[in-house]
Amino acid sequence: MKASKKIIGIASLLFSAFLLTACQSETKTETAGFSFPEECATCHGDDPEYQLKGARMGYDNSGHALGFERHEETHAYYSNGGGCQKCHTHEGFLEYVKTGTVDKDAYIEWPSQPGCFTCHKPHDTGDFELRKTDPVKLATGDTFDYGKGNLCANCHQSRQDPGKLVVDTPANKVSGHFGPHHGPQGDIFNGTGGAEYDGKSYSSSAHKLEIEDSCVSCHMALPEGRYSASAQIGGHSFGMEGEVHGAEKINVASCAGCHEDIKQDKSGAYYDYMAGADYDQDGTVEIAQMEVLGLLELLSNDKGTGLLQTMDNPYYKADGSYISMAKDSGVTRTKNEVAALYNYKLFGEEDRSKGMHNYTYTVQVLTDTVASMDASFDASNRPE
Repeated sequence: MKASKKIIGIASLLFSAFLLTACQSETKTETAGFSFPEECATCHGDDPEYQLKGARMGYDNSGHALGFERHEETHAYYSNGGGCQKCHTHEGFLEYVKTGTVDKDAYIEWPSQPGCFTCHKPHDTGDFELRKTDPVKLATGDTFDYGKGNLCANCHQSRQDPGKLVVDTPANKVSGHFGPHHGPQGDIFNGTGGAEYDGKSYSSSAHKLEIEDSCVSCHMALPEGRYSASAQIGGHSFGMEGEVHGAEKINVASCAGCHEDIKQDKSGAYYDYMAGADYDQDGTVEIAQMEVLGLLELLSNDKGTGLLQTMDNPYYKADGSYISMAKDSGVTRTKNEVAALYNYKLFGEEDRSKGMHNYTYTVQVLTDTVASMDASFDASNRPE
């Protein structure tokens, strides 16, 4: 019995050695005859047509990869159902592209962050054209149709119609989730989506009219020069600011095509482009973005003097933190008060461009908002 086992063991070793030799021989043969497919070389070859590695460095620094502002709720594993998967997961967006909707009652078992193949499908088309560039209908009923930026507007929209939402409302019904959804940039670029006021007309800046591919043209613009950029700025990071050699830099390349001499201001936080007037009525004409910040601070600020902080049953505490819901059901928020809250959240908390996406529309709506809450505010500088 022991001899039989020994013979079987020796035979097994010899057979294993034979297989190893055969496999090595076959591998050498295959390697010697290997030919890299030409169609793959455009991306994966030594000298690729599409610089995927560089694009990936930008993507790795993007909100799409990390979650915007690195908030947990923007990660795919958190937002994998309830309709959120449409924009917060790769799988949900593909479902939306294919069917025009997502199943709100379902969830994605293995969700992943939006990535390269969320926006592109090179293995189907052979190039990096975008998956979806059809015009986008916003919640207000308005249409966003600005070239390649249409892809972005599928998700970067408020998902709310203030015309229906902004009405007299019991204070205890204005919840912490009231207002536009995160990322309403599509609405603002389009010159729509704000809580507008009766008797007022609204228009848009030249950005809406002159920038061919809207979001893509500016957010993907690549700065020039060794010391002017980082993977946090432009390209597939879509970022407009980042740290370079320990200093904050903004992407002036995004504006230089039209504004040749534009620079960043001394603080490094804003574009050094002057406003057309003293919109916030503080006595000084400032950089355009500072004027927008001034208007926002008239509504809420860290000193506790904002109109939304000093009103009866205020929306915001003195330190600027939001009071999510009033407990007194006997208090009714007027339409003007609800509109002011909506507009402050839209431009101040969610858009975050400080007017750059559509300066004219932003200043018009914010001027009307402040004037509706403070009859003494001089709105004569309102752009028309």
